[in-house]
Amino acid sequence: MGMAEREAKCRSLVRKYYSDVPSRESVMDEVIAPLLDGQQRLLDARCGAPLFLLNRYGPDAAFTVGMDVVTPSGKPEGRSVVTVGDLARLPFKDASFDLIVSRSVFEHLERPTLVFKELSRTLKPGGRLVFTTPNKYDYASLVAWVIPYSWKDFYLRRVFGEESYDHFPVFYRANSPRALRRVATESGLCIERLQALRHFPYYLLFSPTLFRIGMLYDWQVTALGLDCLKSTWLVVMGRAQAPRCGPSLSAWSSRALGGRPSS
Repeated sequence: MGMAEREAKCRSLVRKYYSDVPSRESVMDEVIAPLLDGQQRLLDARCGAPLFLLNRYGPDAAFTVGMDVVTPSGKPEGRSVVTVGDLARLPFKDASFDLIVSRSVFEHLERPTLVFKELSRTLKPGGRLVFTTPNKYDYASLVAWVIPYSWKDFYLRRVFGEESYDHFPVFYRANSPRALRRVATESGLCIERLQALRHFPYYLLFSPTLFRIGMLYDWQVTALGLDCLKSTWLVVMGRAQAPRCGPSLSAWSSRALGGRPSS
Protein backbone atom coordinates (compact mmCIF):
# COMPACT_ATOMS: atom_id res chain seq x y z
CA MET A 1 0.00 0.00 0.00
CA GLY A 2 1.45 3.34 -1.07
CA MET A 3 1.60 6.53 0.98
CA ALA A 4 -1.28 8.14 -0.90
CA GLU A 5 -3.54 5.13 -0.34
CA ARG A 6 -2.69 4.97 3.37
CA GLU A 7 -3.48 8.65 3.83
CA ALA A 8 -6.73 8.25 1.88
CA LYS A 9 -7.82 5.50 4.30
CA CYS A 10 -7.03 7.77 7.26
CA ARG A 11 -8.89 10.68 5.69
CA SER A 12 -11.95 8.46 5.32
CA LEU A 13 -11.78 7.77 9.07
CA VAL A 14 -11.66 11.52 9.70
CA ARG A 15 -14.81 12.05 7.65
CA LYS A 16 -16.58 9.19 9.42
CA TYR A 17 -15.63 9.86 13.04
CA TYR A 18 -14.72 13.55 13.25
CA SER A 19 -17.38 15.20 11.13
CA ASP A 20 -19.22 16.38 14.27
CA VAL A 21 -16.11 17.66 16.06
CA PRO A 22 -15.63 21.42 15.56
CA SER A 23 -12.37 22.16 13.83
CA ARG A 24 -9.72 24.50 15.15
CA GLU A 25 -10.60 26.92 12.36
CA SER A 26 -14.33 26.93 13.12
CA VAL A 27 -13.71 27.67 16.80
CA MET A 28 -11.36 30.53 15.88
CA ASP A 29 -14.07 31.87 13.57
CA GLU A 30 -16.54 31.76 16.45
CA VAL A 31 -14.21 33.88 18.57
CA ILE A 32 -12.86 36.28 15.96
CA ALA A 33 -15.94 37.04 13.85
CA PRO A 34 -17.67 39.11 16.59
CA LEU A 35 -14.48 41.17 17.02
CA LEU A 36 -14.44 42.37 13.41
CA ASP A 37 -16.82 44.89 11.84
CA GLY A 38 -14.63 46.40 9.15
CA GLN A 39 -13.07 49.07 11.37
CA GLN A 40 -10.21 47.19 13.00
CA ARG A 41 -6.48 47.03 12.33
CA LEU A 42 -5.33 43.40 12.47
CA LEU A 43 -1.91 41.73 12.77
CA ASP A 44 -1.34 38.13 11.76
CA ALA A 45 1.71 37.21 13.85
CA ARG A 46 3.88 34.75 11.90
CA CYS A 47 1.39 34.55 9.05
CA GLY A 48 2.99 31.56 7.35
CA ALA A 49 3.62 31.04 3.66
CA PRO A 50 -0.01 30.49 2.56
CA LEU A 51 -1.33 33.52 4.54
CA PHE A 52 -4.26 31.47 5.82
CA LEU A 53 -5.44 33.69 8.69
CA LEU A 54 -4.49 36.89 6.91
CA ASN A 55 -6.72 36.12 3.96
CA ARG A 56 -9.43 34.59 6.12
CA TYR A 57 -9.95 37.64 8.35
CA GLY A 58 -8.34 40.46 6.39
CA PRO A 59 -11.44 41.21 4.27
CA ASP A 60 -13.39 41.98 7.47
CA ALA A 61 -10.79 44.42 8.84
CA ALA A 62 -9.94 47.98 7.87
CA PHE A 63 -6.26 47.12 7.45
CA THR A 64 -4.28 43.92 7.97
CA VAL A 65 -0.57 43.19 8.33
CA GLY A 66 0.97 39.75 8.09
CA MET A 67 4.49 39.22 9.44
CA ASP A 68 6.77 36.20 9.34
CA VAL A 69 10.46 35.35 9.51
CA VAL A 70 10.45 34.34 5.86
CA THR A 71 8.85 35.92 2.82
CA PRO A 72 5.39 34.35 2.39
CA SER A 73 4.66 32.67 -0.92
CA GLY A 74 0.96 33.50 -0.82
CA LYS A 75 -0.57 36.71 -2.10
CA PRO A 76 -2.42 38.95 0.38
CA GLU A 77 -6.00 39.84 -0.44
CA GLY A 78 -7.78 43.17 -0.04
CA ARG A 79 -6.26 45.86 2.21
CA SER A 80 -3.47 43.61 3.48
CA VAL A 81 0.31 43.79 3.39
CA VAL A 82 2.99 41.32 4.39
CA THR A 83 6.41 41.97 5.83
CA VAL A 84 9.38 40.06 7.21
CA GLY A 85 10.38 40.63 10.81
CA ASP A 86 10.99 39.37 14.32
CA LEU A 87 8.04 39.05 16.71
CA ALA A 88 10.36 39.95 19.58
CA ARG A 89 11.08 43.34 17.93
CA LEU A 90 7.95 44.43 16.13
CA PRO A 91 8.41 47.44 13.82
CA PHE A 92 5.09 48.99 14.87
CA LYS A 93 4.10 51.84 17.16
CA ASP A 94 2.45 51.27 20.52
CA ALA A 95 -1.27 50.43 20.35
CA SER A 96 -1.21 49.85 16.59
CA PHE A 97 -3.67 46.96 16.41
CA ASP A 98 -7.18 46.14 17.61
CA LEU A 99 -6.71 42.43 17.06
CA ILE A 100 -3.73 40.09 16.78
CA VAL A 101 -4.20 36.52 15.55
CA SER A 102 -1.84 33.60 15.24
CA ARG A 103 -1.90 29.86 14.62
CA SER A 104 0.68 27.19 15.45
CA VAL A 105 3.43 29.70 16.24
CA PHE A 106 4.08 29.97 19.96
CA GLU A 107 5.48 26.46 20.31
CA HIS A 108 8.46 27.75 18.27
CA LEU A 109 9.33 30.63 20.59
CA GLU A 110 12.62 30.27 22.42
CA ARG A 111 11.96 33.45 24.46
CA PRO A 112 8.15 33.76 24.56
CA THR A 113 7.97 36.53 27.16
CA LEU A 114 9.79 38.93 24.82
CA VAL A 115 7.29 38.18 22.08
CA PHE A 116 4.23 38.50 24.30
CA LYS A 117 5.51 41.83 25.62
CA GLU A 118 5.81 43.11 22.06
CA LEU A 119 2.36 41.86 21.17
CA SER A 120 0.99 43.53 24.29
CA ARG A 121 2.76 46.78 23.45
CA THR A 122 1.30 46.94 19.96
CA LEU A 123 -2.21 45.96 21.08
CA LYS A 124 -4.68 48.76 21.73
CA PRO A 125 -6.44 48.98 25.11
CA GLY A 126 -9.46 46.71 24.85
CA GLY A 127 -7.85 44.80 21.98
CA ARG A 128 -7.50 41.03 21.82
CA LEU A 129 -4.80 38.48 21.06
CA VAL A 130 -6.40 35.27 19.75
CA PHE A 131 -4.33 32.20 18.92
CA THR A 132 -4.15 28.44 18.84
CA THR A 133 -1.06 26.50 19.82
CA PRO A 134 -0.27 22.82 20.47
CA ASN A 135 -0.58 21.50 23.99
CA LYS A 136 2.85 20.79 25.45
CA TYR A 137 1.56 17.51 26.93
CA ASP A 138 -0.09 16.10 23.81
CA TYR A 139 1.77 12.98 22.68
CA ALA A 140 2.71 14.54 19.33
CA SER A 141 4.25 17.51 21.12
CA LEU A 142 6.15 15.31 23.54
CA VAL A 143 7.65 13.30 20.67
CA ALA A 144 8.54 16.46 18.72
CA TRP A 145 10.09 17.93 21.86
CA VAL A 146 12.49 15.06 22.56
CA ILE A 147 13.58 13.99 19.10
CA PRO A 148 16.34 15.88 17.22
CA TYR A 149 15.13 18.61 14.89
CA SER A 150 16.77 16.89 11.91
CA TRP A 151 14.68 13.76 12.53
CA LYS A 152 11.47 15.75 12.72
CA ASP A 153 12.38 17.69 9.59
CA PHE A 154 13.05 14.45 7.70
CA TYR A 155 9.75 12.93 8.87
CA LEU A 156 7.67 15.97 7.88
CA ARG A 157 9.28 16.16 4.46
CA ARG A 158 8.87 12.41 3.90
CA VAL A 159 5.24 12.23 5.02
CA PHE A 160 3.83 15.65 4.13
CA GLY A 161 6.12 16.74 1.30
CA GLU A 162 8.62 19.50 0.76
CA GLU A 163 5.96 22.18 1.26
CA SER A 164 5.15 21.12 4.81
CA TYR A 165 4.55 24.24 6.91
CA ASP A 166 6.22 23.15 10.13
CA HIS A 167 9.98 23.11 9.59
CA PHE A 168 11.09 25.11 12.63
CA PRO A 169 12.52 23.93 15.96
CA VAL A 170 10.05 23.66 18.85
CA PHE A 171 10.52 24.67 22.50
CA TYR A 172 6.98 24.52 24.02
CA ARG A 173 7.74 27.28 26.53
CA ALA A 174 4.27 28.85 26.28
CA ASN A 175 2.16 25.75 25.72
CA SER A 176 0.59 24.85 29.04
CA PRO A 177 -1.94 26.71 31.21
CA ARG A 178 0.72 27.51 33.79
CA ALA A 179 3.19 28.84 31.21
CA LEU A 180 0.51 30.83 29.42
CA ARG A 181 -0.63 32.47 32.65
CA ARG A 182 2.98 33.31 33.50
CA VAL A 183 3.80 34.97 30.17
CA ALA A 184 0.47 36.80 30.19
CA THR A 185 1.15 38.25 33.63
CA GLU A 186 4.73 39.20 32.72
CA SER A 187 3.51 40.88 29.52
CA GLY A 188 0.65 42.92 30.93
CA LEU A 189 -1.99 40.70 29.35
CA CYS A 190 -4.97 38.93 30.84
CA ILE A 191 -6.22 35.48 29.82
CA GLU A 192 -9.91 35.73 29.00
CA ARG A 193 -10.39 32.30 27.47
CA LEU A 194 -8.31 29.14 27.64
CA GLN A 195 -9.95 26.20 25.93
CA ALA A 196 -8.75 22.71 25.07
CA LEU A 197 -9.59 21.57 21.54
CA ARG A 198 -9.73 18.12 20.03
CA HIS A 199 -8.12 17.19 16.74
CA PHE A 200 -7.83 14.01 14.73
CA PRO A 201 -4.34 12.42 14.89
CA TYR A 202 -2.89 14.46 12.05
CA TYR A 203 0.70 13.29 12.43
CA LEU A 204 -0.37 9.64 12.07
CA LEU A 205 -1.99 10.02 8.66
CA PHE A 206 0.72 7.84 7.14
CA SER A 207 -0.52 4.67 8.92
CA PRO A 208 -4.18 3.57 9.23
CA THR A 209 -3.25 1.30 12.16
CA LEU A 210 -1.48 4.03 14.14
CA PHE A 211 -4.21 6.47 13.15
CA ARG A 212 -6.84 4.24 14.76
CA ILE A 213 -4.72 4.01 17.92
CA GLY A 214 -4.51 7.80 17.95
CA MET A 215 -8.29 8.00 17.60
CA LEU A 216 -8.77 5.66 20.55
CA TYR A 217 -6.44 7.82 22.62
CA ASP A 218 -8.41 10.93 21.70
CA TRP A 219 -11.74 9.28 22.56
CA GLN A 220 -10.43 8.09 25.93
CA VAL A 221 -8.98 11.48 26.84
CA THR A 222 -12.28 13.10 25.88
CA ALA A 223 -14.38 10.59 27.82
CA LEU A 224 -12.28 11.15 30.95
CA GLY A 225 -12.39 14.93 30.61
CA LEU A 226 -8.60 15.19 30.51
CA ASP A 227 -8.34 18.56 28.84
CA CYS A 228 -4.70 18.78 29.90
CA LEU A 229 -3.90 16.06 27.34
CA LYS A 230 -5.89 17.44 24.39
CA SER A 231 -3.95 18.39 21.29
CA THR A 232 -4.51 22.13 21.09
CA TRP A 233 -5.13 25.24 23.19
CA LEU A 234 -7.31 28.09 22.03
CA VAL A 235 -6.29 31.24 23.90
CA VAL A 236 -7.81 34.72 24.05
CA MET A 237 -5.82 37.42 25.84
CA GLY A 238 -6.59 41.08 26.37
CA ARG A 239 -4.87 44.03 27.96
CA ALA A 240 -4.59 43.58 31.73
CA GLN A 241 -6.31 46.90 32.45
CA ALA A 242 -9.62 45.35 31.40
CA PRO A 243 -12.11 45.27 34.31
CA ARG A 244 -11.55 41.60 34.99
CA CYS A 245 -10.27 38.49 33.37
CA GLY A 246 -12.69 36.01 31.93
CA PRO A 247 -13.52 32.46 32.94
CA SER A 248 -10.93 29.83 33.70
CA LEU A 249 -10.24 26.74 31.63
CA SER A 250 -12.96 24.75 33.39
CA ALA A 251 -15.61 27.16 32.16
CA TRP A 252 -14.49 26.64 28.58
CA SER A 253 -14.10 22.86 28.83
CA SER A 254 -13.76 21.04 25.55
CA ARG A 255 -16.70 18.89 26.67
CA ALA A 256 -18.78 21.73 25.33
CA LEU A 257 -17.48 20.75 21.91
CA GLY A 258 -18.93 17.28 22.11
CA GLY A 259 -17.92 13.91 23.46
CA ARG A 260 -16.79 10.77 21.72
CA PRO A 261 -17.60 10.76 18.02
CA SER A 262 -20.39 8.43 17.10
CA SER A 263 -19.62 5.42 14.91
